[in-house]
Amino acid sequence: MSLQPVPRVRALSFHAEYRCRGSGACCSSGWPIEVDVAVERRLRREARSGRFLLPPGVTSVGSCLVQRAGERRTTRSLLRAAASGRCIFLEADGRCSVHRQLGPQALPAACRQFPRLVTLTPLGVSVSLSLYCPTAARMLVEADAPVRIVESPSAFPAGTRFEGLDAGAALPPLLRPGVLMSWEAHERWEEHAVATLTRSPAPESAIARLAAQADRSRGWSPADGDCDAFLAACQREEPDASRAGGFGATTPTQAWELVAGTVTVRHLLSPPPPMEDESAQRRVEAGWRTQAPVIGRWLAAKAFASWLALQGDGLRTTVRGLALALGVLRAEAARGCRESGRGLDRALLEEALRRADLLLVHLADPQALARRLSRCETSC
Repeated sequence: MSLQPVPRVRALSFHAEYRCRGSGACCSSGWPIEVDVAVERRLRREARSGRFLLPPGVTSVGSCLVQRAGERRTTRSLLRAAASGRCIFLEADGRCSVHRQLGPQALPAACRQFPRLVTLTPLGVSVSLSLYCPTAARMLVEADAPVRIVESPSAFPAGTRFEGLDAGAALPPLLRPGVLMSWEAHERWEEHAVATLTRSPAPESAIARLAAQADRSRGWSPADGDCDAFLAACQREEPDASRAGGFGATTPTQAWELVAGTVTVRHLLSPPPPMEDESAQRRVEAGWRTQAPVIGRWLAAKAFASWLALQGDGLRTTVRGLALALGVLRAEAARGCRESGRGLDRALLEEALRRADLLLVHLADPQALARRLSRCETSC
């Protein structure tokens, strides 16, 4: 985790002006929130001085925390939540009493950063957002301008102390096992993936195109000359999608179950979606194509600032992750259609996006998922 200020920040255009609207989704989900030792000490100090007023019925900061077993250098407790999953500091109006009284720097790191998904590289910091946040989801769903990657977004100013996956001193991502890309080539692939996913009429065809281009790219050898130039040329080519290998046929059910298999906090995991329900499938199909622009933007948010791209074993793994995410989304769309009894519309898709990101971003173990997906690098 990095706390160092960075000079260059990038984000997707539809999230460049993000501002928290206090929906409270992050504060009422029941997941464990670690409290930094420094934050715990400040809360105790401010409560003793009277500058921080505790919630009604709460007598001490200690009663708001759950002490963790064992010695930890930076965290030793968790925020206490009610049986409903609601944080003890969440007020009736959806505001956080810590944030309201002491400001954002008094919050635990997880609270300060949500819903930001950050990667830090030698070229700067890239910020995507989890759509489990209703505000982030609504901004993506309602976006109507062409999607682009923007620098110096107003929501994430340079000099901010970002936290995320820090690869600032790491080697660049892998093109394939044993062969590295350059950081510049990695950013060009991101830009290409975002453009492909948001300009294609169907998300499946966009992923097939990227899969074929990834397989073409990963075939580079020194005999092909400069690697960066070769990769750029592969992105300009019209690929033969039928020749993409290593992906296999993954149904939405298989995709959902693969991701769910990496979840360790099992009590937060929903039951499997009703993919065997043919009526739910028909309802999904009824609106899937018309919602393609929204789905493409969501996949672009998965391709940008991707932890999988840095943790996986190559470009094939990165694209495999997009295919997996699409399967999870379709499974969650089926859940929503079954529960509502209606065809997939914009509102049901927005809820499916939030459920998909809850599983993919917040419940799944990213390293375990990267290991499982990286098996495709040697599957053929």
